[in-house]
Amino acid sequence: MADYKITPDLANLAKPFLDLGLYDSPATFFRDIIRDMVKHKLDRYECIIEKFERKYSMDFSDFSKKLERGGAIKEEDDWMEWEAAINMLGAWKNTISLV
Repeated sequence: MADYKITPDLANLAKPFLDLGLYDSPATFFRDIIRDMVKHKLDRYECIIEKFERKYSMDFSDFSKKLERGGAIKEEDDWMEWEAAINMLGAWKNTISLV
């Protein structure tokens, strides 16, 4: 993984928190913010997936099989949104281990 430097402009965002002693470096400040953002994304996509599981009383795999036999346009739209949420959840899960 590349070693990125924090620019002075970004370091200034962390300064008030460093001055209070809440963080020991801009890097730890930003790591904490990014970790919180990733957790928020995980929660968001888990909620979307749970919404569709409740709405259709089945998981995505079963819903996909049901649509193979035919479905309404609204169901196909939901399928695309559901699939996107699953893909994004997977991507964010991979990210959480990096922060």
